[in-house]
Amino acid sequence: MDEREVRTGLPQRDERPRHGRWVVGVDGSECSRHAALWAAAQALGRTSELELATSWSIPVSTAMTPMGPLLTGASFDALEDSARATVDDVARSIGPSLDVPVTRSVGQGGATSLLLEAAHRSDLLIVGSRGRGGFARLVLGSTSTQCATHSSAPVAVVPATSPIAPVASIVVAFDGSANSIAALQWANGFAAAGSTIDCVSVWDTTPIAVGADQFFFPEAGGLAEQRLEHLVMRTIQPDKRDDVEIRHTFVDGRPRTILAEFAQSADLLVMGARGYGVVGSAVLGSVSTWLLHHTGRPMVIVPPPPEDVLDDNGDGPDRED
Repeated sequence: MDEREVRTGLPQRDERPRHGRWVVGVDGSECSRHAALWAAAQALGRTSELELATSWSIPVSTAMTPMGPLLTGASFDALEDSARATVDDVARSIGPSLDVPVTRSVGQGGATSLLLEAAHRSDLLIVGSRGRGGFARLVLGSTSTQCATHSSAPVAVVPATSPIAPVASIVVAFDGSANSIAALQWANGFAAAGSTIDCVSVWDTTPIAVGADQFFFPEAGGLAEQRLEHLVMRTIQPDKRDDVEIRHTFVDGRPRTILAEFAQSADLLVMGARGYGVVGSAVLGSVSTWLLHHTGRPMVIVPPPPEDVLDDNGDGPDRED
């Protein structure tokens, strides 16, 4: 792994604490370049280092041809040099706008494995929604899907149509699960001064698996709204910020439809990889997956916490006094 730094020497303009390293996946596609530009627009006051990561490998179609045995060290060097030139070009385009170090990492192997490895040493992994090898009809590429599904760090998936501007309005999907609580905590730490965070709780009245009876007494929705409102306030209380407005909205409807509507008027959608109602073995919930494929806004997927931090009543784990 080779790594070099480019420093701009610009003065720091934000006194808020920075939050470690961000990694951006770069593969030469316009979508990955757009993701890097989006990351640069958010970096001020939020990160201490922006790493541009790329990989190179021998195409299977080349290795399996009669010319495969003729591949030499010079061939490998040319592939690596091409990958390095790609990441250097992106670094030059974003470096002048940043006041943090921009580092480059170039590795041999699959893009997904390299990015997932990088996620272990980063606080945020940023990828374009589609890479160079994606089919035009697909909204989300395979590398982006794998990163969002398996990353140990939060993953920002950035469509090529996303505005390149600082995030000022954030929507958080909040259903009271431990993963949605982690998503709200992440959004609260990410939000810049003057931002708004809309916590959206969707009351899905379609009785699935949990039994239909709870949906038909009038108090159910009101009790759920009160509990979720309490959880929102309790979640942000330890790190309450006077410079960020946090609002809670309780809506009846289908979660993916409602969240997609809210996302259209926001700069960023944040949600946990899983919420209530998903199959226990599923890594990425059905709502998260659908929104990744259908929402044209940047979206951050926050991985599940190591263990549930709240019990079913929102009162925290039992303790012996």
